[in-house]
Amino acid sequence: MPRTVPFRPIRTGLVALLITLALIAVAGSSPVGAAPAKPVATYNNPLMGDIAQAFSDVGLIRAKDGAWYSYATNTSLTRENADNGGPQHLIPMVRSTDLVHWEFLGDAFSAENHPEWAPWPQKGYWAPDVRYVDGQYYMYYSAPSSTPLGAAIGLAISSSPAGPWKDIGHPVVDFVADSEVMEIDPMMFIDDDGTKYLYYGSFRRGGLHVVRLSPDGRSTVGTSQQVVAGERGEGAWVTKRGPWYYLFYSGYGCCIGNVGGGGYPVLVGRSTSPTGPFVDENGVSLTAAQPGGTIVNSFNGNSLSATGHNAVTVDRSGQQWNLVNSDIRADHTWGGRPQSMDRLDWIGGWPTVRAGQWTSDQPQPAPAATSTIGSSFNESTSLSDWRALAGEWTVGQDVSSGGYAESAGASALLVSHTGGPADYRVEADLRTSTSKAGLVFAYRSPRNYSVAWLDPVRRSLRVEQRVGGKIVSNSESALYEGFRYDTWHSVSVEVRGERATIQVAPALGDNPLGELNVRLANGLAGPAQVGLAGAAQGDNVAMTKLYQPVTRKIPEPRVGKLLPAFSDEFTAEDSQWQWTGANQGNLENGQLVWDTQANDLSKEDNLATVLLRDAPQGDYTVETRVSLPFEGSTGNARAGLIAWASRTQSLQLAPTRTGAVRQTFLWPGADASPWAEAIQLGPSADTMWLRLRHTIQPSTGEHLFQAATSLDGRHWQWGSYWYLPADAGPLKLGLISMGGTGTTARFDYVRTYQS
Repeated sequence: MPRTVPFRPIRTGLVALLITLALIAVAGSSPVGAAPAKPVATYNNPLMGDIAQAFSDVGLIRAKDGAWYSYATNTSLTRENADNGGPQHLIPMVRSTDLVHWEFLGDAFSAENHPEWAPWPQKGYWAPDVRYVDGQYYMYYSAPSSTPLGAAIGLAISSSPAGPWKDIGHPVVDFVADSEVMEIDPMMFIDDDGTKYLYYGSFRRGGLHVVRLSPDGRSTVGTSQQVVAGERGEGAWVTKRGPWYYLFYSGYGCCIGNVGGGGYPVLVGRSTSPTGPFVDENGVSLTAAQPGGTIVNSFNGNSLSATGHNAVTVDRSGQQWNLVNSDIRADHTWGGRPQSMDRLDWIGGWPTVRAGQWTSDQPQPAPAATSTIGSSFNESTSLSDWRALAGEWTVGQDVSSGGYAESAGASALLVSHTGGPADYRVEADLRTSTSKAGLVFAYRSPRNYSVAWLDPVRRSLRVEQRVGGKIVSNSESALYEGFRYDTWHSVSVEVRGERATIQVAPALGDNPLGELNVRLANGLAGPAQVGLAGAAQGDNVAMTKLYQPVTRKIPEPRVGKLLPAFSDEFTAEDSQWQWTGANQGNLENGQLVWDTQANDLSKEDNLATVLLRDAPQGDYTVETRVSLPFEGSTGNARAGLIAWASRTQSLQLAPTRTGAVRQTFLWPGADASPWAEAIQLGPSADTMWLRLRHTIQPSTGEHLFQAATSLDGRHWQWGSYWYLPADAGPLKLGLISMGGTGTTARFDYVRTYQS
C-alpha cells in the first residue's frame, strides 16, 4: 500500500541472504556399495540479499520461458543506493530459474515510458500484478493521484515478462474523490468461464472490492462489490481449488511501527463464487461487522516480522510456495521489506504456511526447480533427447518463450528417451492454430499411453487413453467460448498411484481454466515417459517426482494443570489483584463488571487503569472469557488480557472496535490505535474466549507470548506471537477495559495453567 512518505529507505543485509547448496547428513554409515547422498538444495530467508534488500508488495508469474519473474513496489532496492541518495527503481523486475537465485533485469517504468495520465514526477508505483493473457503480459499497478491518499489502478502491456512495458493510456479503475475504497493493490483473476475480475482495496471503510473487467481487461464492467470488511486488509490474492475460490489478504502492520515492524498476517476466506461471500473456517463472513479470517501466515517469534502481502506459485513438483515481503526485526526501522518464501500447505481444505509454523528464518529445502526429464528447447535446435515416433518435429523460436518443439502433423508423436518416477508431475506449454495439441503422459509404448489434449474442434480439455492401440477412455471438460488455442496455455498432469489430475491454465500456478480427474487405464500407472502429440507447438516440457503433501498441522498448544494461586473465578475479593489507578470494576454474580474507559495507555498523563497480578515463573497460559457488546461502543473500545512489564512494554489481547467493525488483536505497546502494529487474530464475538501463552525464546531469552481466540471455549484458533524483552523485569498478567466508552465488559474468570 502507499506510504506516509514519498519513498522509504531500504534495509541492508544485517541478516543478508545465505543461499547455498548443502548436503543433508545421514545418521550412521552407509551400506557398502550404497550411492552417496544426493545434495539437497536449501535456501534462507530473506531472499535476494545480493541484489535487493528491499522488495515489497511482490507480484509473481511463472512465464513462458520457464522462469519466474517477480515485481515490486517502487524502491531504492539496496541499502547502499538508499544511503547514497541514489535513484528510486520504479517497479523493479527480477528473474529466477529456481525461486532462490535471482537476477535484476531493470525497471518497468522510467521517464520515457511512464503513464501519461498519472502525475510525474510522482510518488511511485505500487503493488504490480502480472498475468499472461492471450499471448501478452498484463501488468496492473497502483499509481498516485494529486491527493495524499488518492490512487488509481493502471495497466501496462508487453510481449515479454521483462518488458518493455507500454501503458494503455488511461486508468482501469480511476481516482474516486472521497472514496471509501482505496484504489490500490490490484490482482487480476480469470475464472474458468473466461470472465476477468480485478480485486483491489485497502484499509479504508470500504475494505477490499472486486469488479468485473471487460473481455480485453482494459476497463471495468458494472459496479464493484465488497469482499473484505473495512479497515481489515489489503493485498488480495485469489486462487481456485476444487469448487472453492480462496481470497488471501494481509492485515495490519505492513511497514510502520516502533516496537518491531508489525505483524502483517496473511488471512483467507473461501467462497463458491469469485465475488463472494467469502467465509473463514468458522463460517464467519469476511464482510461481517465482526469479520472472519483464517490465519495463513503470521509472526512466529523469529527474526522476521511483517510477513505479508503474499503471492502464490508452484514448483515443478506441484508444491505451492507462498512469497511475502518481510521486515528484519532487529533492523525494522530502516524499512526495506525484503522478499521471503515458504512452502504453502493445504490441510483440511485450508491453506497454511509450513503446516502452521509460518515464515522461516533458518535453512529450508528449496523448491523443485529441475526436472527428471524435460526441455525448454532453448539451448539447441536438436531434439536428440527425444524420439519422433510419428510426424516431423523441429525447433522453432518465439519472442515470448524462446525455443519450442513443433509439428504440423495431426498424428505426430514425440516422446522422451527415458522414463521417470511412478508418482510424477508433467507440465508443458501448448498452442495450436489448426488442430489439437497434446501433452503425452503415462507413455509405456507406441500402443499404450495417455494424452491431455487442447482440442479447438471440440472446444475442450480432453484426456485420451490408449491400451493395446485402442482408445479405452476419453474424458472431457469444456473450455469457455473464446478460449485462445493459438496462444500459449500451460497444461499440467499430476499422477499419484492410479489417479491423474489434469489442468489447463494461462500460466503455471494460475487459476485452472479446465480440470479433469481420471483413473489411469490398466497398465498405464507407474514409471512412464512423456512427450508431445498432434499438430502442436510445445515448450517447457518437464517431468518431476510429484511432491508429497503435508496433511497435518503442527500440534496446537495445550494447557497443563490449573495454577490456583494465579487464577480467580470472581466469586469473592482477591487480594492478589492490584489496580494501577482508581478501582474500576465490581463483582456481580460471579463476574467482574467493568465499564470501558475513554482513555488508554498512550499518554503518561492520562492513563487508563489496568488490573494486574504477578505472573508465575516458567511457561504458562492465561485464559479469560469476556463479554463485550459491540453496539454502542466508541473509539477503539476494547477489553481483554494484558501482559505487563511497564506501560510501553506490554501486550494487549482484546476484541477491539476499529471504525465500523470489531476485530481481535494482539496489540504491542501503548499505542492508542491498533494501526499499524497490532496483529489480527481469529474472529470476534460479543462473548468470546482469549488465551495468552508464555514461553521463553531460547536464543534470545525474550518473553514470547502467543495469542489464541475461541468462539465456544473448546475450539481454539492460535494466532500470532509477540515478545517482551528478556530484561523487561518481573512480569504481571491482568485485564484491561479501555479505549472508548459506551459499553461494559464482563469477565467470567481468569485462569492460569502450566503450559
